[in-house]
Amino acid sequence: MRRREGAGRRQSELAEEIRRRSSDLLKSAKKRPKAVMRRAVTGNADTRVRDYVKIPRVIRQIDKVSFCAGVYGLMMTEYIATRAPEKFWLFYAVAMPGVFLARAVYYRMIRWQYFLYDFCYFANASAMMFLWRWKKSATVFRCIFAFANGPVLLAIPLWRNSLVFHSVDKVSSIFVHAMPCLMTWCGRWYGFGDDVNRLSVRELGADVSVLTGCLDLMVYPMFAYLFWQALYLAKTELIDRVKLVSDPALMTSLRWLASDRNSSANKYALKMMRGIGLFGADEFFDAESIKTKFVFVMLQLGYTIVTFIPIPLCYSNYYAHTALMWAAFGSSVYNGAVYYIDVFSRRYVERLAMAEELERDSQSPGLSESEIDRLMMTPID
Repeated sequence: MRRREGAGRRQSELAEEIRRRSSDLLKSAKKRPKAVMRRAVTGNADTRVRDYVKIPRVIRQIDKVSFCAGVYGLMMTEYIATRAPEKFWLFYAVAMPGVFLARAVYYRMIRWQYFLYDFCYFANASAMMFLWRWKKSATVFRCIFAFANGPVLLAIPLWRNSLVFHSVDKVSSIFVHAMPCLMTWCGRWYGFGDDVNRLSVRELGADVSVLTGCLDLMVYPMFAYLFWQALYLAKTELIDRVKLVSDPALMTSLRWLASDRNSSANKYALKMMRGIGLFGADEFFDAESIKTKFVFVMLQLGYTIVTFIPIPLCYSNYYAHTALMWAAFGSSVYNGAVYYIDVFSRRYVERLAMAEELERDSQSPGLSESEIDRLMMTPID
């Protein structure tokens, strides 16, 4: 009897040991891919990637790589658009997923992932669907044309997007807003190559009735926009409402616009709302209030309607389309120049003055070259 009890205890202990080791192995297996990734990126399995990219020297290296990538990307874009415009759609289709992935990773790190639900991403996703699924539909192309050359393109001057090559976020933002327009420009005026399964210039330029043109370029795109708006509100106000309320650090477009009181959009919108009496003289936007949400939904709807107005002209006239595209892109170049000359250079001079002052005030004969270099190379936002 005692032997049986002893054997039973040993079996129980053995089973418990097996379960414990299995649990440890499972936990280790779950941690191993993360450790491998951390070691590959940071050189240390215990250093988180989100902490590593905040190190000054790493920030500088990322900025340098981003600057080079931005310049080469712009050169490649120009080369393909001018030398083989009928193949530009392929360049867009290959590059866009990579840009989306980069922004998704970056936004996840800084808790901006809800920006990925904005209309510009919906428009780009629709363009990808057209290129691979509805590639022979002129109606779908015209809807994408309206998205790309209306609210998405004109968001560049509206939000003062800047072509700042050392910023991954700013360069990829220009890509997201400008590339759909350039893709539709190449497709509308140069076609999509010799593939009979894709639209030709002749098919896109065929005469259509006024009714068909209005439906394809304004009515259908507006319905698609309203569909996106309904999905967006369902996501942020119903599905993820508790998550967003419990975590104010999660940034959405509404929260960003409502909280940035120095932005032109916030100032103009608030001035307009106070002018019509909807907001009081001492009242500001609150991202959590129903009134603010209603105002921003209506303002965005009005903006979209206004930006659809020039679309029929751009679709039928090469020069009008080209001028609109160049004007929007030119605004990003100018905004980038303003940043580098008025902001970046001023902060650089301030760093230089600080280094000189520290050198004069130092009790030692002077700061070492490495110390001055470290001070001077502190990231300038």
